[in-house]
Amino acid sequence: MNYTIRNKRLSDDEFFKIRKEEVLPMWETGKQVENLDECIAAAKELSQVSLGAQGKRAALKLKDAKEKGTHVLIPQFGRALTEYMVDGLSYVEEHSELAPNGFWLIYSDSYTRKLNFKKAAEGIERSRQEGMSMLNGWPIVNFGVEEARRVMQATTVPLSFNSTDEDGRLASEIALAAGFDACYSRSLQEVIAHCKNIPLDEEIRINQYEQRLAGIYTENGVPICPWNPSNLTGYDSPGYRSFVCVSESLLAAEQGVKHQFIEHGQNMNMIQDIAMIRVTEKLCYEYCERFGYTDVNFYTGGFPFLGAWPPRAEEANAMIAWNAVITMMGGFPGVILKCQDEAFATPTKESMAMSVRLAHHLVTLMGTQKIADSEKLRLEEEMIEAEVRALMEKCLEAGDGDMAVGLCMGVDAGWIDTMLTPWKYNKGNVTVMRDAESAVRYYDSGNIPLPEEVKEYHRQKLSEREKKAGQLNFEMAVQDLQFASILKKK
Repeated sequence: MNYTIRNKRLSDDEFFKIRKEEVLPMWETGKQVENLDECIAAAKELSQVSLGAQGKRAALKLKDAKEKGTHVLIPQFGRALTEYMVDGLSYVEEHSELAPNGFWLIYSDSYTRKLNFKKAAEGIERSRQEGMSMLNGWPIVNFGVEEARRVMQATTVPLSFNSTDEDGRLASEIALAAGFDACYSRSLQEVIAHCKNIPLDEEIRINQYEQRLAGIYTENGVPICPWNPSNLTGYDSPGYRSFVCVSESLLAAEQGVKHQFIEHGQNMNMIQDIAMIRVTEKLCYEYCERFGYTDVNFYTGGFPFLGAWPPRAEEANAMIAWNAVITMMGGFPGVILKCQDEAFATPTKESMAMSVRLAHHLVTLMGTQKIADSEKLRLEEEMIEAEVRALMEKCLEAGDGDMAVGLCMGVDAGWIDTMLTPWKYNKGNVTVMRDAESAVRYYDSGNIPLPEEVKEYHRQKLSEREKKAGQLNFEMAVQDLQFASILKKK
């Protein structure tokens, strides 16, 4: 197939043409951010007002935590109206001591994520009529830059905006102009997690704009730290998750991104999750340096399990704690938090404050404890690294050194593949299941070019479960999807 996309930095002419013709006309609030120089100046001023020397910049806060070996707590929040946002953020900061060692992940509603701003407007109006939030996030595009600045001014810590979904360009424009961090780096992650019909080359093109936008702000004195996530649909092999971030790191670096927050959805086996995140950071640095991106900083963090969550508060809080412990034991700076509402609704301010307090106490209890080096951990890292290297080299070879082309070719050929996704271009020849220790293994690796020693390692690990549970089958793989949400009978 012929791919029009290339891993090449957008020129100023290309960027501003896309900005004028595609991005700002999406909704009327795009007119508020037409003057990019004024937006950058306002963001610089807004982000300097905060506790601590880092100001309201997530990049600097993560960098400081990484250097000191400490943790940054990252709760999540989103409500339909600006006044609900201001109230919620203020409540959590007052009742949980989020500052100075934390920042916010703000998410938008589903209508905004799908560019259905008319429906988002209806949700805003209904929320006002009902006196409660009738959207599952904050519709930043509808409210525009001045309302976004109100939210920014209401906090004492940085705000990172989740621009996730097929096209977050206008949302990111508004968020950055208000002093937020935004601009996710998320092409393969995005199509696997949230898309059905959009081709990968088009998603890469869309994200090149967001990444270049982050690069422009950074070059002008406002350091932006886009999230480079691998949450996917919540249930994937660690090697696949790591590959998603390593490949994306090259695409973002080419557009001038100097800070990347490498964020993995956790599968909740401590050894495997820590190995996965360590390998990803190592290979992000290695591959970026190989292609001449020698001034990119990577910061790591764990995102709580994205599979089904238990409905009862006790079990939900156990999962919150366990996911946080894995991140802390790995020594990773970013600790992203969910709350006990996860099984039913978006986070409430009361439950989010509880999660921040819970995580604070874990930091107190654990002190400086970190996972000890072991043969088991080293072997897990070795197997994940071998898988990622095999995929990276195959993509680079197929794309003649161009990662964007190689990614598209890999998906079409089926050697970039995973188990669960709504995306129609994924081959779906892969099956994963948990082993005896609840680590995720390949039951069927499809056409992924795994080294033979990696295949054998996964077979051996699954055989240990087979000895305990009997003959493995596809039904077990299906049951594993809900292992954390359904209580086992004694």
